[in-house]
Amino acid sequence: MAISAPETYAVTVFLVIALGIFTRKLTLRVRYLFAGQGAVRRWDHIPTRVKNFVVYGIFQRKVAREWYAGVLHSFIFWAFVILGASVVEITAQAYEPGWRVALPAIAGVPLNGPLYLAQDAIALLAAFGVGMALYRRYVIRPKKLMHEGMRDATIVLCFILGIVVSLLFYNAAAIAGGTASLPGWKPLSAAIADGVMVRLDPAVWWHVFWWTHVVLLFSFLAYVPYSKHMHIVFAIVNTFFMDLTPKGALKKVDLEKSEGFGVNRVEQLSWRQLLDGYACTECGRCTDACPANATGKPLDPMRIITNIRDTLNDQGRAIVQGHVEGLPDMFQTVHSEEGIWACTTCYACVYECPVMNEHVPKIIEMRRNMVLTQGKMPSETVGAMRNIEQNYNPWGIGWDQRGKWADGLGVKTMAEIVASGEPIEVLYWVGCAASFDDRNRKVAQAFARILRRAGVRFAILGPEEKCTGDPARRLGNEYLAQTMIIANVETLNRYGVTRIVASCPHCFNAIRNEYPDFGGTYEVVHHSQFLEELLRAGRLKPTKEVLQFLTYHDACYLGRYNDIYEEPRDVLYRIPGVRVVEMRQCRDKGFCCGAGGARMWMAEPVGEKVSHRRLSHVEETRANAVATACPYCLIMLDDAAKTKNREDIRRFDIAELLERSLS
Repeated sequence: MAISAPETYAVTVFLVIALGIFTRKLTLRVRYLFAGQGAVRRWDHIPTRVKNFVVYGIFQRKVAREWYAGVLHSFIFWAFVILGASVVEITAQAYEPGWRVALPAIAGVPLNGPLYLAQDAIALLAAFGVGMALYRRYVIRPKKLMHEGMRDATIVLCFILGIVVSLLFYNAAAIAGGTASLPGWKPLSAAIADGVMVRLDPAVWWHVFWWTHVVLLFSFLAYVPYSKHMHIVFAIVNTFFMDLTPKGALKKVDLEKSEGFGVNRVEQLSWRQLLDGYACTECGRCTDACPANATGKPLDPMRIITNIRDTLNDQGRAIVQGHVEGLPDMFQTVHSEEGIWACTTCYACVYECPVMNEHVPKIIEMRRNMVLTQGKMPSETVGAMRNIEQNYNPWGIGWDQRGKWADGLGVKTMAEIVASGEPIEVLYWVGCAASFDDRNRKVAQAFARILRRAGVRFAILGPEEKCTGDPARRLGNEYLAQTMIIANVETLNRYGVTRIVASCPHCFNAIRNEYPDFGGTYEVVHHSQFLEELLRAGRLKPTKEVLQFLTYHDACYLGRYNDIYEEPRDVLYRIPGVRVVEMRQCRDKGFCCGAGGARMWMAEPVGEKVSHRRLSHVEETRANAVATACPYCLIMLDDAAKTKNREDIRRFDIAELLERSLS
């Protein structure tokens, strides 16, 4: 059985057209990508990037976070990989009948045999995976997949099903006609040959299935650049160029040299930021994980990514030609201002994305544009920012009152320590919440008493401590944030501070991950880590029972941003009498309290309050208390319990519970 000369000419024309369509569209996409103006360097740490490429790109570790989607996607993905050789062999039949990929033999067994067996198996699994995908979209119907991409996804799934089924039947016809190579290694195809092809003319059906396979395969190739499934090409590239800087670090803005601040046009993004759009699989995991979206806010992380892609496609030609004047900006084509302000920067969208798209940095850049370029910010935040400017804290209480929480506790300031010449082990960075919020002052006092009980030599900055800049920076007010950061770094360096313990995850994250960009490099630990360290060293010995049945709430800036999950739990586990039950959404799947991203100082008039939704998760566990290790979370959970009339659910910081257990 062979392809005739006219068929060869016909298939050649078809292949040239299909490859031409694919190449032209791909080239255009790449050209648009590099029209981006933002600077980004992602060629560092090559061994780590190769590792990420393998782990997240090839083996798709994050896809498997959802087992059903992980199974079906792995079947389909590996079909593309393993069937590559069969694509070459089948296409080659048009030019050299009987041509096969030549593989060596090991111990007398040609490797073509195991390859054919793998191809037979993966073709069946891919068909099964397509069935799972269609069942999920049309029967299970998860909300995150119910968007206009359904039609495109269905077309692609039908293409894949047709390609793998036609391959099996092509092989079956070849086996029935006696022209198949190593038919014993193709058991599924052989079964089809025995069950179906015995009643048919194998020579005729060999041609039918050859043409079916080739037409479907190369039509699919031509279709891909026009669909969301362009991610087949770009997603794996995205994993290589993922951000390797600390997850909690925002990019530093050069306030003196920058001509503009933030972004309001797609070409102002870097090529790597634009690449996210073409890499997006439209799986909806980012939006599904978003606490703002879940509680009815107008924020859709997936739409930010896909709308950037669509805007780039629509405006790409004009951008490349330099004709951008009059084109609509990102707040018209990508996302509304209201949605951008709704973000809590909890990082769930980025964390869940299987192709390493970066949503939060884009949101921050859009906020920077509104605040620094357009002079816009939510009216409620104006007072908080003014308070930071005038008194170095969002609460607006006099800066000279910052150390008042420690009155009567024997806590010394760094100025006093330097004057006395005493050495210290650690600087306690108290933070604005623990200094000025009545509820969190009790936490600071408990933590200070614990440190004294453990014999830790520590000090505070007192009135010299300023807001770390986290709220201003997440709001988009980079100028105010840098003012605070530079002042704090100057103070810390002047005192020669080397080790810092912070009880606020936002302060901890800022000093640990962002201050190095401003000349402030220190060993920074969170108070949960420090307490666990003291317990492990035997400097603290909890003996008194604290009878509490509680659940632990993971703070976003402690967990997802800095991978601290075990230490706070270890502290709770060591307290006699404490029983801990986990919430359904815990650890790296935890749900935000609603305070991050400067949302602490914004109203929440739309939808359900994020803190109320989180309290409902606490209620599901039937625990009578919730513990956390973040002052923001404590404030939000405290407020939710009061407004929902659930003050029977008590709220604690882990330090308060630990202090109760110390004799």
